[in-house]
Amino acid sequence: MSTDLEDALRTSGDLTLDRPLTEIRVRGDRLRRRRTSLLIAATTACALVAGLVVTTIVGRGPLATELAPAEEGKRPVLTWSGEPTNVSDTELATIQRACLPMADQDAKDTKEQADPSMPGALDRTTLYPIFAERRTDVGPRHESYLRAMFHTDDYLMECAASTTDASRPRAEDVAGGADRIRPFPRMGPWEAFSRSWTESSVTFMLPVPAEAASVKFTIGDGYVDGVINGGIAVAWLSAEGVPNELESAGFAVYDADGTRIGGEMPVPDKKWPVD
Repeated sequence: MSTDLEDALRTSGDLTLDRPLTEIRVRGDRLRRRRTSLLIAATTACALVAGLVVTTIVGRGPLATELAPAEEGKRPVLTWSGEPTNVSDTELATIQRACLPMADQDAKDTKEQADPSMPGALDRTTLYPIFAERRTDVGPRHESYLRAMFHTDDYLMECAASTTDASRPRAEDVAGGADRIRPFPRMGPWEAFSRSWTESSVTFMLPVPAEAASVKFTIGDGYVDGVINGGIAVAWLSAEGVPNELESAGFAVYDADGTRIGGEMPVPDKKWPVD
């Protein structure tokens, strides 16, 4: 945000901010990095389809596994469809290692620009995967992706990578970052809802309370069922046929009795196919 704009916002008698400028700035910086990451991932996927040789973002060849897989036994790692993950421990460790520097930068920004009480890096001792899935033939471009989400006590790290082979993919060209799990002060309980649309995929993410038993995400004139794990609800579907209408995207959260406890958008009758 420019200094001139900050000064104008501070001095204007007609404008008010519902949260400090530091919080607005750190969220804007994160969104800009996410858009850049998506563009890198999309460019990488196109190059792979065309048969070009692509180097990794960190300027090396295929990533070496340097981190041990996350601690087992905390909770099962699921796909975005709620099935047991189809990603190996080795692949999880590889994508985790590649994604951590970007996630640490998000955590550092959060601490320095928004909330000094937050950790400035992800705690490796509490970091563990909750979602991981490898998909091939995604969207109209028939791309192949590996996605994973890792949970800590403070942040959610989300990572995505193109894969080079349907049978033995490697986590290459990783893009990702970290979001604070707890809302910023003065934010509502559902404001951490995020959604994205590319030419290949549509994704949703929403932290939910313990009483949440099911979630439906809506976009355009349809909806998709979400999957909950570790207090995080997600969905991932092909963008084919799904309109780019993120401003109209919403969610409906229900408890075990089917009572709606979150979200205000109406849920359409139409259900979007996941694949």
